[in-house]
Amino acid sequence: MNHTAASPASRWFPWFKWTVYGLLAVNIVLFLLHETVTEGLDSLAWVVLLLLFEWETSQMDKPYLSSWERYGIHGGRIAAYALVLWSAFGYSSAAYIAEYGAVDMWNAWTWILIVLILEYDVYVPGRYGHWEWRVRNALKTLLYGALFVYALLWGLDGSWLDFYDALLWILCFFAIELNIFAIEAPEADADAATAAEAPAGTD
Repeated sequence: MNHTAASPASRWFPWFKWTVYGLLAVNIVLFLLHETVTEGLDSLAWVVLLLLFEWETSQMDKPYLSSWERYGIHGGRIAAYALVLWSAFGYSSAAYIAEYGAVDMWNAWTWILIVLILEYDVYVPGRYGHWEWRVRNALKTLLYGALFVYALLWGLDGSWLDFYDALLWILCFFAIELNIFAIEAPEADADAATAAEAPAGTD
């Protein structure tokens, strides 16, 4: 099967992805203007991580063009993670929780767990369909489900900007997951072909 052939999904996917990314950029400006400094800086750090994941997952089957690309990506990732962790600890402080509640804290740490799994997807890819692939995807399903719950809590509380922002981020990382799937799908075909060619009775 030729996975490079253009399909309806492959034609509309880039439009969907960059439209969502554009909406997110507008949303970051709104956060910087109307929310706390911690939330604004946190959002900027996540944008950096998102763009780095977009680049990495769209180039997973290609080598780095140069050492500058490799070190630039890793340096940007380290800086973004430092800011994300700083924000997560800020959300976890007793003073912040007393004023704004605990949902920001749970949301922050849930996202951190998701990106750690995505790091595994990028740098330690396992064989498609094997037990570790099933475990990490089950964990991601559970974590993304938790993010939907947090978004609903914000919506029920009348925090519409938080609700809208949460849904946008989920859509953005859905695009990253589809980038990963584009790499894993050919592997699935390869595994199926290998299984079909294996002699009967072999493991």
